[in-house]
Amino acid sequence: MDSRLRPAPVVSDLVEAVAAVPGLVTGLYVAGSLATGDYRPGVSDIDAVALVERPPSATERQQLGAFHQELARADPVGSLLHCVYVPRHDAHDVGRKHWTWAFEQFFRRPLGGIARAELLADPVIVTGPPPSVWLPPMGPDELRDAARQEMAGYWIRALRKRDIWFQDAYVDIGLTAWARAEATISEGVLITKSAAIARMADRGVPADVIDGIARRRNGELVHSSEEERRRRASLVRTFLRAELERLLSPAAAEARSLPAR
Repeated sequence: MDSRLRPAPVVSDLVEAVAAVPGLVTGLYVAGSLATGDYRPGVSDIDAVALVERPPSATERQQLGAFHQELARADPVGSLLHCVYVPRHDAHDVGRKHWTWAFEQFFRRPLGGIARAELLADPVIVTGPPPSVWLPPMGPDELRDAARQEMAGYWIRALRKRDIWFQDAYVDIGLTAWARAEATISEGVLITKSAAIARMADRGVPADVIDGIARRRNGELVHSSEEERRRRASLVRTFLRAELERLLSPAAAEARSLPAR
């Protein structure tokens, strides 16, 4: 077993669970913070991908859901274990939605471009063939496009909702997602969440906002008054609107595509 899995033994439990559904899962992989060494027990999600021979049936989803619920009851980290079930014959279709277990339920969503890039980089291969066998390759341009699509989809919509930005989770995830996307779009690389937080100060994020994000990522409880949350929400929304406009503008994309002089 890959040594990177030591902080999260729940992954080994998942292997045993999916093996109980005969003929379905032919590969299991973990990307994200656990694969990059940036994992924070009890804080970080565990991003798993199962390669399957076919979309799981209603009966199989019921079995798998029961397994996931049992893992969450047995280990608090189990509730942070998310898994996308990707049929081999649909793996090349970036837009195809797959059955996904997250937030204590099954729903359908695509295996996005950034998740694919992480699987092609240095994943934990728990079992099965390397992802490069069943996923198409991604170059820097495809990686940049994937980052733009992530920002232009969910996060553009999220910025229209004022109240959610009073929550720590949206501030933390929103700014971290932006900083990671900024690195990908400007430099064509993937970076960890810790590296993203470290970049924020040089890109204009206030020190007190960064401090709160870093402390919460380390598992600390950070108290903020209602007025502090209100001020922070306004600041973060204004900052992210400007940054997304900059990163997603056609002029910026064209400038990044020009050869160096």
